[in-house]
Amino acid sequence: MHSLTAPEIVRCYVDTAFQPHFPAMRLRWDPEAAKAERLWYLPADICLTGPAPECFGITIQRQGADAYGVRLLWNGTCIHWSRLTRVQLMASALAPLLRAMGTDLWYLLDQPIAAEVALPGAAA
Repeated sequence: MHSLTAPEIVRCYVDTAFQPHFPAMRLRWDPEAAKAERLWYLPADICLTGPAPECFGITIQRQGADAYGVRLLWNGTCIHWSRLTRVQLMASALAPLLRAMGTDLWYLLDQPIAAEVALPGAAA
């Protein structure tokens, strides 16, 4: 994949079209990236075709030593993966895309494992 230049973050917002609501960004890429058709290889053999996303959001929740729950907003599409591995994520187009936005995917994957939250009144 050709390297991407950093986009301008036009605004940050909460996308209410998906449940639960989703933190997202409206991006403006340089003119070449905005019109360049690419293949964006995502985990689980998903491939999107088109320019870099104008609306983008991602949440990553570490569930185990090598297990991640991921939600991705890519323009009008929201994808949810319940269990991906570090290799699946690092080998995808998400790593260079996030890098262009100044975010290190490896850092996001190295978060603590999410603890189970006990509901009030639940047996321990």
